[in-house]
Amino acid sequence: MKKLMKYVLGVLSLLFLVAIPAFSQKIGNEFFVLHNAIRGDSVYKTFDQQVALIKSLGYDGVEINQLESFAGMKAALDQHQFKGSYLYFKINVDQPQLDERLEGIIAQLKGSGTLLAPYMVSDSKQFKPSSHEADAHLTVLIQQLGKWAQKSNLKVALYTHYGFYVETIDHALSLVKAADMKNVGLSFNLCHWLATTSLSERTNWKNDLKILNPYLKMVTISGANQVDSQAKTPWDDYILPLGTGTYDTYGLVRYLVKDLKYKGPIGVQCYNIKADKPELLRTTMQVWQGYKSKLESK
Repeated sequence: MKKLMKYVLGVLSLLFLVAIPAFSQKIGNEFFVLHNAIRGDSVYKTFDQQVALIKSLGYDGVEINQLESFAGMKAALDQHQFKGSYLYFKINVDQPQLDERLEGIIAQLKGSGTLLAPYMVSDSKQFKPSSHEADAHLTVLIQQLGKWAQKSNLKVALYTHYGFYVETIDHALSLVKAADMKNVGLSFNLCHWLATTSLSERTNWKNDLKILNPYLKMVTISGANQVDSQAKTPWDDYILPLGTGTYDTYGLVRYLVKDLKYKGPIGVQCYNIKADKPELLRTTMQVWQGYKSKLESK
């Protein structure tokens, strides 16, 4: 009898071990949308209407785009008890100080979890990317931003942008390391990474993301084509509706979430996509839910 019981328990233990993959960990990453997904729509014209729609479709947050839009978007977010996932704003390396509005705006975001995601430019074009003089000055500005963010328990994610002063991941990472603050990191923006790397340079992408992961505060994705774009604007290849194009966006998300255990927010980029905007938001959420189901079943 004892032998039989041991055998039964052994079989049950084996079945339990085999069944473990079925109980895959839930994907808890915040999923948000950039404001360009609905901005300019002919029906959903106000921040209040836009936030209400985005929330109703199941998104976890929305971008706050530019300081000029902050008051209106913040009022709508508060009204609907919804999250501003990140604040997108400019740092001009030509200027001696940060925008004077920033400190007060950051104070208003205290405890909200909103990321501060500056894109960095040289409006005068006097500085080329990775200029030693400009980087030294920019590091000081980033440290000041980091200190203001600390007071409001917020984090900074440097936003790389094709064609701007800081357009590559390597440049952003060097600035993050120079700033040397725990709450200052960077974002990985798929479309801008594709626009600044050739096909041959993309082959080691997993190792590149592994290096970035300790500093990664935010990720933005889109559908895209795995090509060296020859289009008039690279966004015709690198910003497509999620779930379309030849680039394996799902594979990228899977590696981040499953292999690197990335827990941060993931946003969807919709700049200049020619589609009905509310329908684009709906179909994008459907694709994301499909991604989640696949990730949680493996």
